[in-house]
Amino acid sequence: MAADRQAVLSWLADLAATIIQDVDDLADVSARISVATDLDAVAFATEGLTLMRVIAESVTIAADFDRISVPAAATGETRNAIAIMVSMGLAIAGCRAEWRSRPMARNARSRVSAAGDDGAAAADTLGGDGADLYSWLTAVTAVACRLISDMAANAAPVIRVSTGISLPSTVLAYQLYGDAKRAGELVDLADSSTPMVMPTLFDALAS
Repeated sequence: MAADRQAVLSWLADLAATIIQDVDDLADVSARISVATDLDAVAFATEGLTLMRVIAESVTIAADFDRISVPAAATGETRNAIAIMVSMGLAIAGCRAEWRSRPMARNARSRVSAAGDDGAAAADTLGGDGADLYSWLTAVTAVACRLISDMAANAAPVIRVSTGISLPSTVLAYQLYGDAKRAGELVDLADSSTPMVMPTLFDALAS
């Protein structure tokens, strides 16, 4: 069990270091992680969820949302514990991240839903002790999916742009939006590795 706890805490520490930008919040989370190993089972589970909440509430961009996932190497009780935290974390983070397009928001909603199912299945392995947790995770996931659906409805649609020739992202941003400063979002959405030479066919926000 000690090894399982250490794996969970190490995972939380890595997430916190990557996602939390506030210095005081990061220091607090790091200090709590350093002493969590000595907590009893119930207190450890509660603290793990609390720490995950703090990390998830620090998410503002899609890249940080994507970082919250169950490690491929995790197995057994360790995987179940992390799956439960991921389901809650993604539900929170999915409602806080800025989804610039409808497809991005819809993809986030699908991921929150899948993680919710995974977390609920992990809670179900606890038997009667996990009944309340199962119900709570299911409710949190449902609320998050509804909120993200509202965000998707208000997000900009995506259009397919065909240029015929490769052009710099700044030129394309000016042609599409009248604002060359939006070149960065064109590059991100098109997943282009070279801003100076954009693909001749790519997705962009409609407005």
